[in-house]
Amino acid sequence: MDTIVWIIIALVVLIAAVLILRAAFRGMRPQAPEAQTYTPTPAAPRSAPASAAPTTLSGLTPSATAEIDRRVAAGQKIHAIKLLRDSTGLGLKEAKDRIDHWSVSTTAPHLAAVSNATAAYSSISPSAATPESVRAALPKNVAADIDRLVVGNQQIHAIKIVREQTGLGLKESKHVIDGWVPRSAR
Repeated sequence: MDTIVWIIIALVVLIAAVLILRAAFRGMRPQAPEAQTYTPTPAAPRSAPASAAPTTLSGLTPSATAEIDRRVAAGQKIHAIKLLRDSTGLGLKEAKDRIDHWSVSTTAPHLAAVSNATAAYSSISPSAATPESVRAALPKNVAADIDRLVVGNQQIHAIKIVREQTGLGLKESKHVIDGWVPRSAR
């Protein structure tokens, strides 16, 4: 009878061990993921008061809208994003998303047509930018400043001025300044 007790105890221990291992392995088995719902959290504006809604463009004036329209139409998205952020206090991602989906104002054509653009901004295309065409499009005082900077061996500052005044890229502006002949040297 002593062996029957030991066999029963061994069976009970074996069954208990199997149940414990089964429970342990069941917890390790991969399970189907639960369905998750996405709830976006509104991003707070950079410098707007806490009471302002993040989706409003409270600081966007008609002139800023016209300038953004002009820059989007000219393909200058980075400058348009910067202007939108400065005008409204939006974060970088939200401003980029808005500019990516920006449509040039059609509701107020008089505002879109009015721009702070100089003649240089609207008449020079990057592919046709030559020192002569840029000089002709720039105001005389700006061209004189560029002359002074080129003579003073300050090409970097001259390139910055050309970029600001014409909206050309860095490569095109550098090409213009490299070929720039100051009026005093003519």
